[in-house]
This record gives sequence, C-alpha cells and structure tokens, in this order.
Amino acid sequence: MAKYLQILELEEPITRLKVVHVAGTKGKGSTCTFAESILRSCGFRTGLFTSPHLIDVRERFRLDGLDISEEKFIRYFWWCWNKLKVKTGDDIPMPAYFRFLALLAFKIFSDEQQVDVAVLEVGLGGKYDATNVVKAPVVCGISSLGYDHMEILGNSLVEIAGEKAGILKKGVPAYTVPQPEEAMSVLKQRASELGFHLWTHGN
Repeated sequence: MAKYLQILELEEPITRLKVVHVAGTKGKGSTCTFAESILRSCGFRTGLFTSPHLIDVRERFRLDGLDISEEKFIRYFWWCWNKLKVKTGDDIPMPAYFRFLALLAFKIFSDEQQVDVAVLEVGLGGKYDATNVVKAPVVCGISSLGYDHMEILGNSLVEIAGEKAGILKKGVPAYTVPQPEEAMSVLKQRASELGFHLWTHGN
C-alpha cells in the first residue's frame, strides 16, 4: 500500500485525517455506522468507508451520511485509476479490488474539505488490511471476535485476535466489547505492549 499511496500523493494527506478505525468479526460495519451517525449528530462532518455494498459500490463511500454522488465518484475513480495505470507495471501491479477502493476512500476523504472525521471499517483481519496504513487514528475499536476467514486469519481465536489487534497503535485510545477469554487475553496483551489501557464496554 505504501507505494500506491506514494503514487497517488496521499502519504501526507492521510496523516491529516482524523480517523476512527474499527476491526472485528461481527458488528464492525454496524459499529462504524453508529459511530458515524453519532459524530454527525454532534456536528462533525463525516466520511464513512464500509464494505461490502448491497447494490451500488458508491454505498461504501458516504459523506455526511449520504452515498457519494455519481459525479464525485466518477471523478475520483478515474483520477486514481489513471494515475495508478501510468505508474504501475510488471514490478508494481495495479492494486487489487479492495486495496483500490481503500485508496479511493483515502483520496475522497482527504480531498473533501468538509470531512472532520473519517470512520474506516477494516475489510479483512486488521494487521495487513489496506485500511491499516493510517499510523495515528484518533481511536480504534474491535467488535465481537469469532471464527471467520480462518484460511487467512488462522484456526484459533488467539490467531484471529492477533490479526485484529494489528490495528491498535501506541498512544491511541482503544475500545472493545466482552470477548471470549482467549481472544481478550491477546487484545489486552497487545494493549499492554503498546502501553495503554484497553477499554471494554457492554458488560
């Protein structure tokens, strides 16, 4: 992702974004939607990136609670596509589908001056997810963990929790919900390594 961000001149702009970053197995999309709604009701102008979409890919990109307009989507899509097409090749292939959409989200939220806070849902896992290029989100969240995508994330809750915990950052507040003991142990251990308290809600 770093090379693609460089090509699209997004390395510096995404450092200015105030990001709420959410991973998890179940409920992460709902958590992002609720967070965006609360922030918007408090007067913040918001960007929301979630997946998957139901009918139209524009559903993944919301500005102030509304799907991005077709005009804006087309403009940003082709700007990113054309710039990447020129700079990629045998050594650096075009980004895969979700990576491209994540890059598109970063471009949209960086360019749209009204975005005070961008809420990002992890696509898969956390540690190696395309959204995890944000180095200093304002807050991280991990929703309920369970067994899903085991062929990629691992066969145990310990492994899965380890992947999800990859979004946690030093000095960044983090929240979760009650988790199975083995998963919670991993999250708390990661929080301890990074030197912060992991807040748990929903007991």
